[in-house]
Amino acid sequence: MSKVIGFCQVALLFCLGARAAEILPPGFRPMPLGVHALVGGKVIIKPGEVISNGTVVIRDGLIKAVGPDAAVPEDARVWDLKGTTIYAGFIDPYIVMGGTNTPVSTTDSEPITSTALAAGGVNFFGAPGQATDRGNTGPGYEVAKMTPQHRAVREFSPRDKALASLREIGFTAGVIAPGKGIIRGTSALVALSDENPNDVILKPDAFQHIAFETHQTGERAFPGSLMGVIASLRQTFFDAQHYAQDRSDYFKNPQGRKRPEYNPALEALAPVTEKKLRAVFEPGSALMVGRADEIARELGIDFCIVSCGQEWRRPDLAKETDATFIVPLNFPPLPKMPTEADWEQVTLDQLRNWDWAPENAAVLRQQGRQLALTTYGLADKKKFRQNLRLALDRGLSENDALAALTTIPAKLCGVENQLGTIEAGKLANLTIVEGDGYFNPENKLREVWIDGRIYRGPPEEPKAGKADEAKPAKPVSPEEGAPNQPRGETEKKPGPKQEPAETKKEGAKGEKGLAEKKEKKKDENRELQKTRTARSPMEGRGPLATPAAVLIRNATIWTCSDKGVLTNASLLISNGKIESIGAAKYELGPDTLQIDGQGLHVTPGLIDCHSHTAILGAVNESTLPSTAMVRISDVVNSETEHLYEQLAGGLTAANLLHGSANPIGGQNCVIKLRYGVAPDHLVFKDAPSGIKFALGENVKQSNWGDQNTTRFPQTRMGVRTFIANRFTAAQEYLAEWDKYKKSGGVAPRRDLELEAIGEILQGKRWIHCHSYRQDEILTLIRLMESFGVKIGTFQHVLEGYKIADEIARHGAGGSTFADWWAYKFEVYDAIPYNGSLMHDRGVLVSFNSDSSELARYLYLEAAKAVKFGETSEVEALKFVTLNPAKQLRIDKYVGSLEPGKDADFAIWSKAPLDSGTVCLQTWIDGKKYFDRSLDGERTKKLEKERADLLAKAKKISKVGGGGDGADKGADTFFQVSLEHEFDGRDRDCMDENEEEGR
Repeated sequence: MSKVIGFCQVALLFCLGARAAEILPPGFRPMPLGVHALVGGKVIIKPGEVISNGTVVIRDGLIKAVGPDAAVPEDARVWDLKGTTIYAGFIDPYIVMGGTNTPVSTTDSEPITSTALAAGGVNFFGAPGQATDRGNTGPGYEVAKMTPQHRAVREFSPRDKALASLREIGFTAGVIAPGKGIIRGTSALVALSDENPNDVILKPDAFQHIAFETHQTGERAFPGSLMGVIASLRQTFFDAQHYAQDRSDYFKNPQGRKRPEYNPALEALAPVTEKKLRAVFEPGSALMVGRADEIARELGIDFCIVSCGQEWRRPDLAKETDATFIVPLNFPPLPKMPTEADWEQVTLDQLRNWDWAPENAAVLRQQGRQLALTTYGLADKKKFRQNLRLALDRGLSENDALAALTTIPAKLCGVENQLGTIEAGKLANLTIVEGDGYFNPENKLREVWIDGRIYRGPPEEPKAGKADEAKPAKPVSPEEGAPNQPRGETEKKPGPKQEPAETKKEGAKGEKGLAEKKEKKKDENRELQKTRTARSPMEGRGPLATPAAVLIRNATIWTCSDKGVLTNASLLISNGKIESIGAAKYELGPDTLQIDGQGLHVTPGLIDCHSHTAILGAVNESTLPSTAMVRISDVVNSETEHLYEQLAGGLTAANLLHGSANPIGGQNCVIKLRYGVAPDHLVFKDAPSGIKFALGENVKQSNWGDQNTTRFPQTRMGVRTFIANRFTAAQEYLAEWDKYKKSGGVAPRRDLELEAIGEILQGKRWIHCHSYRQDEILTLIRLMESFGVKIGTFQHVLEGYKIADEIARHGAGGSTFADWWAYKFEVYDAIPYNGSLMHDRGVLVSFNSDSSELARYLYLEAAKAVKFGETSEVEALKFVTLNPAKQLRIDKYVGSLEPGKDADFAIWSKAPLDSGTVCLQTWIDGKKYFDRSLDGERTKKLEKERADLLAKAKKISKVGGGGDGADKGADTFFQVSLEHEFDGRDRDCMDENEEEGR
């Protein structure tokens, strides 16, 4: 009995406590009743499930009941919603508040300590960003842009005006995301009401945010390039994994070992590495969508992707991901041009981007990807519904759009049991629209409900001369939140002086005519934009022919092998390989393509041993003296038009090198010019790994300006010392791993910089060193021999003729320019005879381009060896075929025409070194990628496409579909995509750097 009495007392106290909490002290607004019945509206329970005349019952912020016959409680306030459509409250999964934050300054410096001799990462003397606090206050990660410990929830204010603009278009909840950095920190899912911050937080840590953000204006700290961003991201996650293992071991056995550091940044990544928290990647470009997918898989993390709006460029990459896409509807607005002639400055790619933008969401759905829509990137949130209508006109279904606003973001945020559908027990978040639905922008958004509290929609636009009548009223009851325009009667004031009936009639007639004209223009504009004019950028790319076998008869074949030049000979290709060569008779299958080679010349495909032509973003990660951790393979650009242009010059392979801004640069990537394939399919998988080194003026930052005088080394002798230091550190690093493999314990920290240098010591990675002066070349030869390392090639090597015997004795190749000299001080002694002189002394010589333009004419560069050095034509051709293949250690596969090798070849109109020759066809792996006879038709199609797009743009602009030329949004129309940023521009060793030189 006493137990029962005790229980009753506890229950009574609980009830009294609850009532006391509801009865507020005097001065506060009374709490709303909290019981509502929304009656008579069309209720969209979830996509595909509709109640035509339903009732939604709300009690204490939750949905109590929903259905056609749901009982209305006696204490409920009844809302007549006939003629409206009721949706589950919309969720914006990516809201960046105050997106104009200035970059954090990371320009202080401090000396390196002796304990950091073998440290990689960014710990280099004089490099920007080496402040004690790592660029941010308190403990943190060594890279200032890595702040996973940051939490957006700590700074969120529900009073922000931006939230009101989101409510006005139907959003009731959203993810407040951090807006700067690479690893940016966690976002918070919040109710978009104006209540107490403690009450609106639905999920304090919704996602960890990662963006491929490169240098902002004025920044100089690591990382500055796209490849540097990816390398630092990789290193940070490896550090987080090691941090967790090291600290776990320390707390188990603290005695007798060094205490590990406390690092809140690495600690904050634990939920991500353990797959307890999903990461949101913002890759920023179509190609980086694929890279984000690969990085996430490599690191073993769950993820979703913020669409860049340009996945239409490479929908295959989006298809290969298994990620949900958060899709902004921030389409580039059409600008108003000052003059008609200004349209001629607009490129085809800019017009394509404008025309494709509304269709991008539908493209992603066609690839099987789930979508969540966001207002991210829209300066004017009111344009969201208009842009959504465009997306629907271009193929996105209304069901998919509704799911992208409700069920999918709810599931993505892990709150599908609270939000996303109108079901009993869920939060009373609703979006209510007048008329037949949200997807007609003309239907007014009546109101939203958030946690059972109503927020009225935006006011009607005031009509001319009726401003007094449109003044807002104050909230009529405590049940309503702070609306932008509450419903209610306005104060009546004396109206304007009455005009004569005839005048009023004429005025009404004129207003009606203007409204009709405006509506007609709007309809015409919509009809024009419904159909896409732009073609897919994938059209006209890829193999032009893929026969099972190819036979070229009666041609002059330059084999670049010991067979020399064969006249009136045949070349048989089968399954992408060279089957035979010579004058034999062949039994041909029905699928064999036969080419009459009478009067034509066939050579191996040309190979460029030094190129920067297909690199996405900056060529240099110039912030640090050693960037061995960065990889060109992370930023291969498959979309640049330079690939097609170089195919037209017979080029089939290229060695993509990091620039020459640091003594130890990044890892190279050898590609085949398979125009049209994705980045990873360009990569020459059988090519051994390499790395870029550099000597001379570039690496000691000569003439870079006064702001670049702190980084070690600043002298040529300092360069030698620095390289020796890194190789010594790499030896210690390898020894540490050997000790771990023998003795066990906690694995050493994985250091990607020292790992790459260690691979050089192990003979797994070849050095390709930018060089000019003989003394520096000899210095590096002697230094590397002291470490037991053979150098792969010296690049440029313009004083190589002075020390050709030493280079040949060491076994390094020389990849030089044909005839460049005196373009800066350290190359004053360069001569055009350099290549031939080195060749005569036994050095393996190739001619390279180091230029996107020069790579189109490598065959003419080879001919210069005949002119200046009297090298034979046969040997000179090898300077751009077999010799670079040998230097890159790929001569087993390419470089000469021999049975068993890859069928990479070019067909020429005349002898390949003839100044009048042109490349007619270029083949890679037995597939034709270039045919001059088809080039004219391709050009005409591109010209017609541009003309059609210009006509469409001008017509839309005339009917009022263009934006204001001064509008900030109009700038997005003129932005150049990352993939085509350098089309038509030459790229070299010092591209995107302060110094102009090679």
